[in-house]
Amino acid sequence: MALAAMKHDNNELTNESADLLYHLVVLLQRQGLELTDVVACLQGRHK
Repeated sequence: MALAAMKHDNNELTNESADLLYHLVVLLQRQGLELTDVVACLQGRHK
């Protein structure tokens, strides 16, 4: 992702971001969590 961003390659950045999100969602599900739990955490930090 960082390399794609540095190269200003939005297509590659999109693909790498999709991979990251996919693996994050899989890991969260295995731990009994959801992406909404992460979003709630972020919202709690910015109240």
